[in-house]
Amino acid sequence: MNLMNKMMLSCVKATELMELKEVVRLRIIEKIQLRMHVAVCSGCRNYRKQTKLINDLLSENFNTMPATPGTDELEAAIIKKL
Repeated sequence: MNLMNKMMLSCVKATELMELKEVVRLRIIEKIQLRMHVAVCSGCRNYRKQTKLINDLLSENFNTMPATPGTDELEAAIIKKL
């Protein structure tokens, strides 16, 4: 097996690394492999863009949401609506 085959990732492994990258630092070899894969794979480039958009929207919405009411207040609000 030549060096290029060892360096190239499957799309499954590439998307796994993209998700893992959000929570931990990737090793240098993983960063290089991911960069190489994304450079040649339009599907994974689209996946990366979509997950970035989703993550940005989620973090934006969770940072602006009001605090969750306590259980008692929530129960009282439900009972009132009934």
